[in-house]
Amino acid sequence: MTGRAQGYCMLKVPQTPQEPATGYAGMQGVSVTTASFSLKHKEISRLKAQAVCMENALRLISRRIDYLEGLCTGGGEGS
Repeated sequence: MTGRAQGYCMLKVPQTPQEPATGYAGMQGVSVTTASFSLKHKEISRLKAQAVCMENALRLISRRIDYLEGLCTGGGEGS
């Protein structure tokens, strides 16, 4: 997985923390399998950090949408 948030990667969330996550990475759809999700503190910390990154990405996307909608309604530059 590239980490560039282009939307080409997909993972199936396992039913239990003991199962591995499986899916596809990148535009080529390379098959991937992660280690099982354990409830160790290290894993929890990593997942929390991922969640923060995702929240930040969503916030940036929302700001971009707001900006573009402003352009469409004549409220911004380039109108």
